[in-house]
Amino acid sequence: MPTTRPGLKLNQEGICGACLWHEQKKHIDWQERAQAFREIATWAKKNSQSPWDCILGVSGGKDSTWQAIILREQFNLNPLLVQFASSDGTELGRENMENLVKLNFDLISVQPNPQIAQKLSKRSFIDYGNINKYAELALFSTPFRAGIDYQIPLVLFGENPALEAGDQNSGQGYDATKIIHNNTLGGHSHRIWLDKDVQEKDLILYRFPTEDEFLTWQGKGIFMGFYLNWSGWMNGAFAIKQGMKCIQAEHKDIGIHYKHNSLDSDNAGIVNAMLKHIKLGFGNATEFACYDIRSQRITREEGALLAKCLDGQCHSRYIQAYCDWVGISQDFFWHQANQYRGPMWRNQNNHWQLENPIWEQLNCPDDSYLDEIILKLDTEKLVNNQRQSCHVAAY
Repeated sequence: MPTTRPGLKLNQEGICGACLWHEQKKHIDWQERAQAFREIATWAKKNSQSPWDCILGVSGGKDSTWQAIILREQFNLNPLLVQFASSDGTELGRENMENLVKLNFDLISVQPNPQIAQKLSKRSFIDYGNINKYAELALFSTPFRAGIDYQIPLVLFGENPALEAGDQNSGQGYDATKIIHNNTLGGHSHRIWLDKDVQEKDLILYRFPTEDEFLTWQGKGIFMGFYLNWSGWMNGAFAIKQGMKCIQAEHKDIGIHYKHNSLDSDNAGIVNAMLKHIKLGFGNATEFACYDIRSQRITREEGALLAKCLDGQCHSRYIQAYCDWVGISQDFFWHQANQYRGPMWRNQNNHWQLENPIWEQLNCPDDSYLDEIILKLDTEKLVNNQRQSCHVAAY
């Protein structure tokens, strides 16, 4: 993982926190961790003042499908699914949410005022070079708000980015109530978005609970990935088997070698990943190739080829759709995006190139090998060929 990732720290041997965590996981007694989670589940069932035992924040994608089913089937919990439905959501995302409901779960879906969301996304892009920064607050705030309002003492999320991705700003361990301090949220309150066009009343959904609200609630916010051995790739295979649909697009159009990732918003999942590549010098291909390399699904050299061929790729139709949504031109979009281009880039004859990219440091395969690498990581094909069991792991 490049050191340009915000919050990433290396030890004296030059190894990042995400790789260290991956090694630590090999020595964790996951049965013991699962038992600890089972005790939390028992506590939640005893203390809930609602028909539901816990809240699970969901998008309808790979991780939330796996989480919802394992909560019910392995831990005997009755979760209330809570979704912050982005105003720029995709039809594919809506279909996948409907699929999750059809698996016999209750759902509360909260959608913000689209005019406010458009204004906030435009400001996110102009002020931060991140078109989804504004929505991150609501993604985490909404499940907590539901837990507090419905007097449900347990709110669950997926993996802890402090552990899985090496973002040391998020804090270590299981406590999701500290997510406000991660890199994207940055410890900021909803008030950073106030201006003449956006008032306090417009930001109710974006207000993260205060410490006093958490103390009054007396509940818990938990990252399930701390207690259960997490694999986003296997979650993808499992969710496909449960009826989740993947994006139907070319890999070079979406900048990643998966088709099971970030299905509910093209802006957040595709355009924003391209902007990350501009700002930090790496995109989703590098991000997820790192997971694949640690799990020995591919080699570092194969991961470097994925980064070379896919990082930062984004078909113009996705950029045009975002520009139409927030009311800007593509010329303005690119002018603004290039204001955030990181120092790892050099401009040669009006063509931006990375300095000393990873594929020049490693003896990576020829570009023609790309399709073969992608095929090895194709979760849809994995399920269709039934080469591997995708059942819910017993904890």
